[in-house]
Amino acid sequence: MVKSEAATTPTAVTNPKLTVAVEYSELSEKSLHHPAHFEFDAWADMLADNVLYAFPAGDVDSRTTLKGRAALLAWWKEWKEKSGIQSMTMSEFNHTPINVTAQINDGAPMGIYDLAYVSTKMVMMGKTINLRMNFSLYFNADKKIDRYTTYYDRSIIIKAMGRNMLEEIKE
Repeated sequence: MVKSEAATTPTAVTNPKLTVAVEYSELSEKSLHHPAHFEFDAWADMLADNVLYAFPAGDVDSRTTLKGRAALLAWWKEWKEKSGIQSMTMSEFNHTPINVTAQINDGAPMGIYDLAYVSTKMVMMGKTINLRMNFSLYFNADKKIDRYTTYYDRSIIIKAMGRNMLEEIKE
């Protein structure tokens, strides 16, 4: 197996619609650690009032979403209480922070995004779950998180919990 060395110089961005937005990597990582450590009040301070959180179920039109800071925090607090989660840690972060400076094809808003890829370890009801998770975080002009879009294999979590809490949102 060939092991690659880390790049010592940043790669040039050649898309005229994008620039690199490095400072948002730290904000992104902090925002992902807060709910993993069950620090919901600290996390709330990083969220826009109208934050949209999209779970990895379905496509852009059928995903389960939570709208608004209050709804998002209420769901995560309930998940902590009912899921059997004992601990969660995130590590091995890879970030792609970009500033979209011109309208892109899918109609997403211009502004700052961080695409984060992370290893997650959860202990739920005594069972250890390891999975890779992908997040797209969108920041508004006040550097608050306005949108989370998540991508990961939820079936591992559902199996450990013995239930699908996202289905309960739809009821």
